[in-house]
Formats: sequence, C-alpha cells, structure tokens
Amino acid sequence: MPPVWRFIGLAEADGPWNMAVDEAILRAVGQGKAPPTVRFYTWNPPALSLGYFQDYGREVNEEGCRRLGVQCVRRPTGGRAVLHDREVTYAFVFPEGDPLLPPGVVASCRAIGEGIAAGLQRLGVAVDPLSGKGRQARGRSAACFDAPSWYEVTAGGRKLVGSAQVRRHGAVLQHGSILLEFDVDRLLAVLNLAGQGRPGGGEGGAELRRRLLAGVASLAQLLGSPPPPARVAEAVAAGWQERLGMAFQPGELAAEERALAERLRAKYAGREWTAFRREPPL
Repeated sequence: MPPVWRFIGLAEADGPWNMAVDEAILRAVGQGKAPPTVRFYTWNPPALSLGYFQDYGREVNEEGCRRLGVQCVRRPTGGRAVLHDREVTYAFVFPEGDPLLPPGVVASCRAIGEGIAAGLQRLGVAVDPLSGKGRQARGRSAACFDAPSWYEVTAGGRKLVGSAQVRRHGAVLQHGSILLEFDVDRLLAVLNLAGQGRPGGGEGGAELRRRLLAGVASLAQLLGSPPPPARVAEAVAAGWQERLGMAFQPGELAAEERALAERLRAKYAGREWTAFRREPPL
C-alpha cells in the first residue's frame, strides 16, 4: 500500500495567514500530531515574501508596495524575494527521515522537483530535465526568479518554479511559487533596487529587467493562456503521486493546527518579524 498523505486543497488567503499555516503544519508534522501534508494556496492581496535571511531595509521598496497594494511578509524558509501575484503556491511537509523522500536537502529537492515537473507535463508544458546546478550568487539580485536553485523546474532554460526549504521542529517544509503569469515591472516596483547596490540597481533596474525577461517563464507564456489555479494544483499533485508513489487523502487543518496558526499569524503580520526577524513569544 502506498503511504497516505493529507491533501489540503487550494485556498486563498493573505500573506501572514499563508505563512502561519505553513509553520503550524511544519510544527504539527514534526511533533507527530499531523500526517505528511501537501497543500496549495494563492495570495489575496498580492504579497512580496522575503527569504528568512534577507535584509528588509535593503531589499524592499515600501512605497512601491503601498502604491500597488502588495503586502510584505518574511518566510520561515531561506532564498530570495518572491512576488506572489498570479501564481499558485505549493507547500510540501514531511517528517525528517520520512522513507518516501531521500535524505538531504539536494536529494529531496530533486525528488519534489521531479514530481512538479511531471505534473506540469500533464498540462502540456515542455519542461527541461532537472539540473543539479545551484544558483550563482554573485551578480544576482534579491529576486528569487533571477536564477534557478537546486533542481528547480525550468522550461527552455527559463525558470518556471521558485522553491525554498527549511528543516526545523523535526520536519521539513518546502514551498514554492508556480508562475501563472509574470509581470516584471510589478516585481521591480516592490524591490529596493538602488538599496541593494547590485547590478540592475541603476537606471531603473534596466539590466535586471532584461535578465528577468530572458530568464523567467510563466505558464501563460508557455501554454498561450494561464490554466486555472485548481487545475495546476491537481496536475502537480498527480505528478507527485506518479513520481513518489504516495496516495492522497483530502483533509483540512486540525483544531490544534488552526489555533497555532491563529497565534502565528500575529508574528507574520508584525513588523518585528518581517523587518527585523525577531521571533515573538507564542
């Protein structure tokens, strides 16, 4: 019998709630209070999520976020900034040592990425073979989609999915953004390009804009129009079943997880965490 994972279907929420739920599931899975879980979600309003180690003052254009109605949150995972707008986010949570996934960050990223690639192929996307090449840090910006990381999904050499992973509380959380559409100017408007002091920071980020347009793909570009988010979620879930051999049982947050997420929401909505990475007491 294949291992059975909980499947939480597509939901829409704001940035603090989305991050609070991911952390609540991570803690519950690590404590053995919840089964391994996959969930999908979208963001309303749109949000800029920062990686755990990013410098808020250096990377975020607060005026641009206010003007465009974009929230800013800090993820529990590393990596670089993602603008969550016209995309589908997945979260994949399992206990450390789960036999379904190979041990180690790189190997587990590859296994999860192969399932995503198989799912997107079901939608008709001609994805590239997954590469073990990591992102090149030098000369790159704060934007996640400025370079692929370990075993991320690309199409025609262009990055289509941006993912990040954290191992904490005895469990692993990998979540990532699957682009339905890509608006480079909205992304540049919420990044503090001049503050980064990197190539692309001058002249309105012209060099970064060129690089992103050449290096980022969306499902709308590849398929002619963006598929419905629910269809993307179903296809990716089927890809994981195909490649990893799990079965899914539809489910929802347990009462204890929801109560924890309610407490964690204040953390992710607060400036202390978002701007300064200061953990408040639960």
